[in-house]
Amino acid sequence: MTRTLPHGPYIDAVEAALTEAKLTPEQADAFVEDSYDVAYLRGVITLSPETSGIPADRHSHGLIIIWDWHTGRDQFYDRGPVWQWARLNDDGSNRDPEPLPVPGWIHPAMLTATVATLAHTGTPTPMGSLWHDHLRTPVEAAIQAWETP
Repeated sequence: MTRTLPHGPYIDAVEAALTEAKLTPEQADAFVEDSYDVAYLRGVITLSPETSGIPADRHSHGLIIIWDWHTGRDQFYDRGPVWQWARLNDDGSNRDPEPLPVPGWIHPAMLTATVATLAHTGTPTPMGSLWHDHLRTPVEAAIQAWETP
């Protein structure tokens, strides 16, 4: 489980959906990425062949799924959430992240389907079903409160 941050409940829901689908994450964390000029919210989920059952012949060192929520105060990023993925290298670093073809607030089960096809075929399946309003709204409100100085 992730520590309590505004986006923690969403990352926890994604972790639970992956686990239910037998893609148990090796690690899942929610944190504030503040090593750049403008802080933003980040969730990182690590999948490995050993823990998650993803094919070792396709992702021998694993892969990461990244959720970022940018404030829009950085000239390079629009405001709001985005999902990305990257292959892990043997030293634990990762390759450059690539976008996942899903909305930033995708329903966790739909993200799991996208990740499963990515893990097994090398190509993520686009999905469009959003996380339910009654679940998403409190997280969005917590993010807005976090964002307001």
